[in-house]
Amino acid sequence: MQKFLLSLLVPLAAAAIAHAQSMPDASRLAKMSPAELEAYRQQMLKAASSRAKQLAAQNNFKLDETLLPDYEARPPVKDLKRLALIPAVAPSMAQLTAGVRNTERQLEGLTPPALVQEVRTMTAKQDGPTLQGSAIGQWMNGNPVQALLLQMEATMKSSGNVKAWNNLAAFYNMTGLEHKAVPILQQLLQQAPANPMLLNNMGQAYLGLGDLGKAKDYLQQCLAVDALNPEANRSMGMIAAFAGQADEAMQYFGKELEVAMRRSTLARIKGIGRSVNITAIRNKRKDIPHRDLFTEIGLDRFQIPTLPKSSDETAAWTAQRDVLAKSIAAEYFFWSQAAGLSDEERKADGRRSPGLYADLADRLLSEHGNEYAPLLGLIRKEDVPALDEMIRSYWKKLGEAVCPQAPPDPEGGDRLVLAYAKKCCDMHKPIVDAYMNQRNAFVEQRLALTIANWKSYINGCVDIASLAPTNAGRKSVYRVVASYFSFLGTALQAVAEEPPPAECMIKMTTEEADAIIAANHDIDINCPEWLKLKLGLGAFTLQADCSQFSVDGGEGLLVGYEKNFKTGTYTISAGVGDKVDFKEIVESEFSEMAYVSFDNNNQVSDYGIKGSATAATKIGGVEGTYTLGVNSGFNAAVNGKGVLKSLVNLSVQQ
Repeated sequence: MQKFLLSLLVPLAAAAIAHAQSMPDASRLAKMSPAELEAYRQQMLKAASSRAKQLAAQNNFKLDETLLPDYEARPPVKDLKRLALIPAVAPSMAQLTAGVRNTERQLEGLTPPALVQEVRTMTAKQDGPTLQGSAIGQWMNGNPVQALLLQMEATMKSSGNVKAWNNLAAFYNMTGLEHKAVPILQQLLQQAPANPMLLNNMGQAYLGLGDLGKAKDYLQQCLAVDALNPEANRSMGMIAAFAGQADEAMQYFGKELEVAMRRSTLARIKGIGRSVNITAIRNKRKDIPHRDLFTEIGLDRFQIPTLPKSSDETAAWTAQRDVLAKSIAAEYFFWSQAAGLSDEERKADGRRSPGLYADLADRLLSEHGNEYAPLLGLIRKEDVPALDEMIRSYWKKLGEAVCPQAPPDPEGGDRLVLAYAKKCCDMHKPIVDAYMNQRNAFVEQRLALTIANWKSYINGCVDIASLAPTNAGRKSVYRVVASYFSFLGTALQAVAEEPPPAECMIKMTTEEADAIIAANHDIDINCPEWLKLKLGLGAFTLQADCSQFSVDGGEGLLVGYEKNFKTGTYTISAGVGDKVDFKEIVESEFSEMAYVSFDNNNQVSDYGIKGSATAATKIGGVEGTYTLGVNSGFNAAVNGKGVLKSLVNLSVQQ
């Protein structure tokens, strides 16, 4: 685990240290030309790589230099000297055996005696197949000399075994002895000319020797038999990249990544200026099993009920929603708690080898998350303007639908008020229902799509995490499931839950309301002339028409009462007044009264003072009135009569 962490941290730490130590200030960077900026970037890359190598040496860690930012992939130089050592004709098995023994003695002479003795002890006790396993183990533990010596002995103990000879050829390739691998593969290919394993190893041998033409020929033969051979595809991708053929290189790298994943391959892809979607490549493989964990653990049981399409369905929906919301909250709490990683689980992960597919799992999870991140929200950015307009239009329509006010019921009671309330319901409810139907149809469609995305996302996370099982990976899946329940809880808030308008609580049909309103005659429509009257009753005057009547009068102390049939409002007033005759030339009257007005609910709507004054002569007169109310403000009017009419009206206009 320490080596694994170092493989991740060393390049990053090196880059960060070099960057911090060498970073010029912003003003200097701003003044650099494009060429100077590129030179500065290259300088930083070299400094970071140099520091990474120092850290690796200090920590006794073998660094994969292909991952360093300044690494440049170059084709191997053609090694003419070693190529000349390859026999023109395939050697016999006896010649191959003699060659192996000779190489073994040479290698033992260059190896510390203690290591040689360790290998001899192992070979004395183990048979051929067991030694092959030991050789692979030594190689994986970073002991190439012991591995090669063990594989030589394994081959000698299984001299008739093609696999053992092929493995030895592979070890020769990996240890830089490709010229010794070619004769072995020449002999084996005589027996099995279409064996992809042998063809791949021969291609790798010639690639190591710098003979790209022969390497390409053998690798293409391998891929003709085994199109997904990862080693052959990687090497063909590298050969194409060396030649500057980026498109062809990507085809081979893509085939390689369908089977295996190397950070070095991803680095080469980046080096040729391309990118790759690992998730999409892996999904091409039909032989990879994909578990439907979403269904297995019962996540499909949490179904959001059919959304209400009208205000009449809101009450039933909210009852179902409340029950579901409690279950969702409980599940969210359970999975959130389960996602916690204990100290013991962390230690167990630390003791566990990262495994063959750890890098692949990390990369796949990263790409999987990037692919689904924009697909897991109910409302997307592009939906917001349409939803805002939908809501704005709804409230605008409601505001414009002004309900008529019910007139007073001549027969008393509240039947007319209820009838008008029902008519108001008939205006508002269709607007509410249309809005709910439109919005919840949109939300329902989004829910179906987004829940399907969550299902694919969760199943993908489980599938990927299973490549390199760890406690941390398992708990990361639990966190994803918890996030799903968080989504469900949030999605419930997006549903329109408008109850029927308050006026729709009236237990009355539209037909009944229409009948009640029709029976309440509007006396303003055809008001007979005989109803319009003005009578003097001693000190009082009575005025009446189809809409109102009033009584006022008295001498000295004045009183009045005015009732409007249509609106149901009335006014009570009291004050003082007098008459004055000026030598039979001018007759004048004036009055000033305090008043209180009431609305149709008998609540005070206004109060203040009002007054009037008249002056009459034999040729005409002038009449003026005014009111000053707390709510209605000040109003005044002046009218002329007789020959004074034109003069007075002209003066008022001016």
